[in-house]
Amino acid sequence: MRIAILSDVHANLEALEVCLQSIRVSSVDAVVCLGDVVGYGADHNACCDLIRENTLFCLLGNHDAAVIGVMDTDFYYPAARQALFRTRESLSEDNFRWLYSLPYSHQAPGVGFFHGAPVLPSGFYYVVRPKDAEAHLQLLARLEPYTFIGHSHLTKQFLLSPNGVQSLNSRKISAHPGKDERYIINVGSVGQPRDKDPRACYGLFDSHTGAFRHVRLEYDHHRAAEKIRAAGLDQKFATRLAAGT
Repeated sequence: MRIAILSDVHANLEALEVCLQSIRVSSVDAVVCLGDVVGYGADHNACCDLIRENTLFCLLGNHDAAVIGVMDTDFYYPAARQALFRTRESLSEDNFRWLYSLPYSHQAPGVGFFHGAPVLPSGFYYVVRPKDAEAHLQLLARLEPYTFIGHSHLTKQFLLSPNGVQSLNSRKISAHPGKDERYIINVGSVGQPRDKDPRACYGLFDSHTGAFRHVRLEYDHHRAAEKIRAAGLDQKFATRLAAGT
């Protein structure tokens, strides 16, 4: 089964449309989303609509949770909080109810999907450093061979085993892990990349071969930035799109 994995769209319609166009010609069997459909960008309703129409399931991200009141907005700095409030004010009732219905995680045979760290899905912790991945060694036997996450907007990958954690530095994965090994893979961000690559990013996984790779795509980030400025959101949400930071 070939699965396209989206995450951290952040209301960036231009990036999402390019990713979905790529997926349509990639012969995938399913499309899933790991959350944070809203926040930062200007097209929250349009992005919610597209994710609802094109994915098998979507998870609840921290920005989604804050918009619907499940997470305290005091955790966010002022500019991000303003974006959350703007989204909350203009989000359609259908999309609000949809976000409210989303789960924190999804399990399938051999695969686990989370927005943040699997150790506590509702806590939205980051897995960025090897030490963050090491916190999951206590759960090693309960993790599926593949765990896919988002949240950090990075493309970090880790191989866990009883001997410790190995950072894979965003390399392609071409085979299944060993019997006692587990992967934690960040699929990157569709709409707000922060790995110094401004291109939109999603993950492509083949459950039969065990292969995984990040797909990077050029999109009209200038148009997305213009919309952010026109919406009266913080300037840095617009300028960072060109730098991928």
